Amino acid sequence: MIVGDLPTKRRTQQTPPPDRKGGQIRLLVLIVGVVLSFSVIGQRLFILQIQRQPEFLKRIDEVSIFERKPPATRGLIYDREGVPLVRNAPSYQVAILPYKLLQRNNLIQRRIDRTAMYIRLAQMIDQPGVTAGEIYTRVYRAQQSNLSYQPVVVAEGVPRETALIIQEQSYQLPGVIVQPAGSRVYPYGELLSHVLGYTNKIPVGAEDKYPTEIYNIENDRVGGAGVEKIAEVDLRGKKGNVEETRDASGEVKGIVGTAISPTNGNSVYLTLDLRLQKIISDALIPIMEIRGSERAAVVATNPQTGEILGMVSVPSFDNNLWTKGAPTIAEYKVLSDTLHKPLLNHATQEAPPPGSTFKIISAIALLEEGYVTPETVINDPGVFQLPDSNDKRDFYCWIGLRGGSHGPQRVADALRNSCNTYFRKAVGGYATENIQGMGEDLLSKWAKTFGIGEPNDVKLAYVVGDVPTENDVARNLGLPWYQGDTFNAAIGQGYVGATVLEMANVIASIGNGGTLYQPQIIKEVRDPSGAVVQQFEPKVIRQLPVSPEHMALVRQSLRDVVDIEKRGTGFESSLEPFGFEYSGKTGTAEFCDDVAFETGICYAGIKVQPTHAWFVAYAPSENPTLALAIYIWNGGQGSQVAAPVAQRIINQYFKLGVPEEKLKKVTKDIGTQE
Repeated sequence: MIVGDLPTKRRTQQTPPPDRKGGQIRLLVLIVGVVLSFSVIGQRLFILQIQRQPEFLKRIDEVSIFERKPPATRGLIYDREGVPLVRNAPSYQVAILPYKLLQRNNLIQRRIDRTAMYIRLAQMIDQPGVTAGEIYTRVYRAQQSNLSYQPVVVAEGVPRETALIIQEQSYQLPGVIVQPAGSRVYPYGELLSHVLGYTNKIPVGAEDKYPTEIYNIENDRVGGAGVEKIAEVDLRGKKGNVEETRDASGEVKGIVGTAISPTNGNSVYLTLDLRLQKIISDALIPIMEIRGSERAAVVATNPQTGEILGMVSVPSFDNNLWTKGAPTIAEYKVLSDTLHKPLLNHATQEAPPPGSTFKIISAIALLEEGYVTPETVINDPGVFQLPDSNDKRDFYCWIGLRGGSHGPQRVADALRNSCNTYFRKAVGGYATENIQGMGEDLLSKWAKTFGIGEPNDVKLAYVVGDVPTENDVARNLGLPWYQGDTFNAAIGQGYVGATVLEMANVIASIGNGGTLYQPQIIKEVRDPSGAVVQQFEPKVIRQLPVSPEHMALVRQSLRDVVDIEKRGTGFESSLEPFGFEYSGKTGTAEFCDDVAFETGICYAGIKVQPTHAWFVAYAPSENPTLALAIYIWNGGQGSQVAAPVAQRIINQYFKLGVPEEKLKKVTKDIGTQE
């Protein structure tokens, strides 16, 4: 069918005409729905903007008061001459303000959003231990502690470049802020790490030691070891206090009252002499390398005051590992698993047998208790046995190992020559020659008189030595005591142990004529203006109950040890040819400790045990200003290894100018000597 020019199609039963009435109904429903929706929205807007407007305006105007504590700058640490040993360097922290985090009504979605942000933030920071889980935990703890308006530090020691990137992208990281923070830097690293220590976060489990009115448990760094720890109260300073008013959005609207500025920490001046510390290290380490020793310690003191002038412990560690927060797990594992324990201060936290340096105490004990006089003669055949005893060991003097002997000896000779036989027989007794021994009980008493085994007030981490008696060994170890044990104790072997600091104090007390001082590491404390607020004066523990005659005898004997004409055991390290006299005592201590077993240098049934090298000294011989105790693990003979270290220290410290080629040479292979 055609209508005009347009073709049309005839309708059939399959294509009915449109339902005009039904379409009108659907349109009406749609219109009604739209009108109702806008009515509801309009009503809600009217309620929010008109009816409840006063309520919201009141909320905006409402403010809360929040307390903020600006941190203080940590005080510095100086040597005795005012040389700074640490510095505060600019650093960056990444922190989160919990109240500015995305807030969603849907708790699940809120956690998903925050976790995604934490993951991204951890990837940007890229530091060991900074994970999304750790960030979430820190923020959650802060919220639970009602600290949502305080920055929660999630990373420290962040590089400047990383800090800038995070700052630039902060609009995508709601609640994340970058803030400057002081960082401890230790320019001398391993040279001073055992003395200075480091700062770290408040350890888990130690929170009770740090009052919350002073410390922010989550964020603050405190002294973790060394002087940083023992002088924490002086170094930390005092935080400021600002009471801020904030509106409902958390924005600061004003300050209540007067803001209190932080007070920077005090400066701590040590007794330590940085120049001497370097001299000790430079003298010690090359000789350790020649001898293949991996552990040693040296303590230098002023015998007239008890001040610690130098303290070196090897192996050491770099305390700058704590500057960025804390060592990584891998770094800490290396430090803790190393056989010779670099984290330990071997000058104060190890008490090896002191060997023949201990004979100083044995000699004075024998003289003062009346078991020998200056004229008492005891014969040294080089080696002897105990008659009528089940103990058939050979007791050698060191010279006996070379087939020789010292022959008749007085106590002064025995000290000069370091004669083992004299002290073994005099202390332990020898019935064949009608020698009634002094016994280990009196020896132990005199060791304590000299400070061995007594607590000290230096406050650095330490252990104490021990000179046990028969009762001590039975009670603590459940072992019997033999006469041979007394022989060993008399020459600083067997159960006897002493720290390097203790032996430095022993020789210092001889050098000054009989005063035992309390060792001190802190000289004074000054406030930020430079005024001295605390001065540490010398502290006398006790005057040694030694007669002037006996003290003079021992002092002369120690002078003879390094006298070229008298040819004492240390004469090869003399400085007499260069116009300088000092006094000392050599020591060679047999040992077989756990490290020796592990490294194979000692084993069950070994006939000749490895030896530590020891030397104690004071300089000059008259009116000394320096006392030294030197211990070198597995170093060999004290006269051949430790005494040359002392010779080099004294040469440099007193600026004698003796060239290296004129000093006692130390070689890899040394013979049998004291």
